[in-house]
This record gives sequence, C-alpha cells and structure tokens, in this order.
Amino acid sequence: MALAVACWLVIAAGTATGVVLVGDGGGTTQAAAAALPSASASPSAVATTSAPAVLPTPTAAPSPSSTVKGSVNGSTHSGDLRFFLLPVPSDAEAYGNADGDTMSVADIAKTLGNPTTSKKILNEYGCSGGAYRSYRSNDGTVTVNTQLMHFDSSGHAGDWVSGLTFGKGKEFSVSGITNGRGIAFDPTTDGDNGQLLGISHVGDVEYEITIVGTGKLDHALLTPLMKLEEQRLSTGH
Repeated sequence: MALAVACWLVIAAGTATGVVLVGDGGGTTQAAAAALPSASASPSAVATTSAPAVLPTPTAAPSPSSTVKGSVNGSTHSGDLRFFLLPVPSDAEAYGNADGDTMSVADIAKTLGNPTTSKKILNEYGCSGGAYRSYRSNDGTVTVNTQLMHFDSSGHAGDWVSGLTFGKGKEFSVSGITNGRGIAFDPTTDGDNGQLLGISHVGDVEYEITIVGTGKLDHALLTPLMKLEEQRLSTGH
C-alpha cells in the first residue's frame, strides 16, 4: 500500500494534544472534553496552542444496566466499540453520555489537520469509526479522555500508531505496554494545565488516553490506565 505508514504532524488544539470530540456525523452535539491532537499531513505545519476547551457538566457514572455489548476474538473486535472504552471509576463522573459516544470516519477526519487527506487514509486503512468517553475525578484534579479507533486489521492499527508524530511534546516509554507511546505536554506557565497522551493498539483497535490536570503531570499516571485499557481490549472485561 502506497500509504503504508501515515506520517502525521500533530498540531495541538487546546492544552496540547488529543482529538477534539465531535459527533455531528451521528446527529450528536459537538463536545470537547480536553483539547486532543489534531493531525496534519503537512510535515512543515507548525504546532499551535490555544485556551483549554470548556467542559460540559458531568453526569453520573455508567449504570451497571448498560446494554452496550462487544466481544473480542484474538485480535478482532466486534459489537459496539463503546463497550471497550476505559471504564469510569466509581469515584469519578462521566461527561455527556455515560456509555460514551461514537464517531464516524468523517467525524474523526474533521478533527485532523487535513480532513480530506485524513479521511482518504483512514478509509485505506479500513477504519470503520471510533468511540470516546471522558470523565473527571471526583476531586476535580484531572480529566481523562479515552478514544478508540477501529481498523480492518491489527497491522493497520499499528501503522496508524507508529505513523503519528508530534510537534511539541516529549515522548517517553510506558512501562509494561507493548508498542506503547507516551507524550508529555508540560505547561510553560505556572498554574496552566499539563497533559499526558498515551497511544497504542490491541489487535485491530487503536486507543488513545489523555490526562489533563494542573501543572506538570507525573508520567506514571498513564501506566495503570493504559494497562486497564489493554486488559479491556484483550479480554472484554
């Protein structure tokens, strides 16, 4: 495939990185839980930053009676992709839909720097859409967003992960996560938000976990969340 590995330059669209949460393709209202990365196919693009997005009012954590279902068989995931989102802790509050929200390929492409080119590459990689959910810790110190993207194979999910590059941010390894990548976006001014982004994939699903909080964030915050997401995608529970 000519576009075997997409070489993306991620442009910060808020505190530093992540995918701006949108849902207009499915008729839902746009929501931005934490400014997440916007990718561009232009290697010469310059990273920019802006003020953090205003979050909607949190809702109660997902009910145990949720009917969202999914299953995993080896490296293949099926069912509702929202089933595999990082669970909301009992002491946290979800933003918006407690079960999470879905994203079409068009929704995802709109969050990237070059929507037309991005959509073309997503389609060539067999991306069928995504899902996201955000929550805030009960003490209000951090906001966590999880985004999943479903590809047609583990290989294409891996290509997407390895092809991501970042303009501003320091990359670091995440202990215990195979092919995991961590990127830290430290604040330049006291009192501003810092951000951590963890990216990897399990089988045909790529996942991104973003943590936003005041000040420079401890890289170790990503490890347990990425391990929990890997477990969810590997076993379905």
